[in-house]
Amino acid sequence: MKKIRPYFKKADIFVILLVILVSATGFFALFSGFTKATPTVAEIRVNTVLVKTIDLKKADTPYTLTVEGNFPVELEISKEGVRFINSECPDKLCIHSGLITSNRTCACLPAGVSVEVKSEDSSVDAVAG
Repeated sequence: MKKIRPYFKKADIFVILLVILVSATGFFALFSGFTKATPTVAEIRVNTVLVKTIDLKKADTPYTLTVEGNFPVELEISKEGVRFINSECPDKLCIHSGLITSNRTCACLPAGVSVEVKSEDSSVDAVAG
């Protein structure tokens, strides 16, 4: 009678479970609140020229700000960040980008308006070298 070999050895199953565990831990650490910093300052630029710096900690209630670039763009300013809410650009990619939070930048290229939200957290996202 022929002996039936198992498809996986015990060591194979251990390695597979270890890889799944490490991957799941990395996924949850990446997308959980561990890396979330509080936005503090928004810098608004028109054609690369800084036109306004806003302290987001003082934005108790959300308000609208109109920025005159190549054409007017409306921004909503809140403690959580900044979002484009109205623009005359043809594709509306800036509006679809959603809320701009800590250490992120978004731009409406046809209008020439860019917004960079910074935080006090000085942690490094990545190092290239």
